[in-house]
Amino acid sequence: MINYRLAYVSDAQELKKLNELFNPKKCMTLESIESLLQESEQVVVCVATDRNSLVGFSCSYILKFMCYTFLYGEITEFFVMKEYRQQGIGKHLLMFTEDELNKRGVKDFYVLTGQKNIAAQSLYMSCGFADALEILYQKNNK
Repeated sequence: MINYRLAYVSDAQELKKLNELFNPKKCMTLESIESLLQESEQVVVCVATDRNSLVGFSCSYILKFMCYTFLYGEITEFFVMKEYRQQGIGKHLLMFTEDELNKRGVKDFYVLTGQKNIAAQSLYMSCGFADALEILYQKNNK
């Protein structure tokens, strides 16, 4: 049975392994993940578990802006292990993540995904997300 909950600092090792599957080129250290999990005010990490093993995660940030009176939630990472996909786990994890952000006062959500990641786009649209018709620019200062 799949369960959904907030991540614990003790999940850091398993989160590191999932992150390596999700993003093998830019993985954080174990210590960095542990530190991130302790920053509970702005960072919200949710997990899906199967028999106490992590099978998916979402990482969100709560953003405050000077020009707006409300909080934004940005889901920056979202991953479900390949063998657990197409079973509704991603949808439930996304709903759980939204609920956790709502509890913290977030009403507007953003999620970024790759242009070619059609499966993720379908998931987000099925959960009520819509194309924001905005363009994201990126600059890497090396």
